[in-house]
Amino acid sequence: MIPVFRRFAHLRERLVPYLVEQARRSVETSAPLMRPLYFDFPDDEKVWDYPLQWMLGDEILVAPVTEAGASEWSTYLPEGEWVDAWTGSPIEGGQLVARAVPIDEIPIYVRSSAWDRLAEIFLP
Repeated sequence: MIPVFRRFAHLRERLVPYLVEQARRSVETSAPLMRPLYFDFPDDEKVWDYPLQWMLGDEILVAPVTEAGASEWSTYLPEGEWVDAWTGSPIEGGQLVARAVPIDEIPIYVRSSAWDRLAEIFLP
């Protein structure tokens, strides 16, 4: 378990500049830093079916795995272009996508428009 913790601790450290930028934006706009999908996608009725998924700032979508022992997890991606943060694979939004979920990878997707800037956080 120590390697898993280490991987997430390093990820958190690489996220700090993004979090600082997004926290500043949150203060300026009054938008929460962590927010449910319906906040950013109010016209997408499907987001209401996935209440545990959330946005971390404007660019990162997180889908926590909430079932012990899960080996695969489905995530709803709203319309747009997304990138799987762990693989760098592009994915078209507006659909439910499934991915393997080893213990050290929760489903995280980045808006493709921000991938060039954020790729080094996830793929150092």
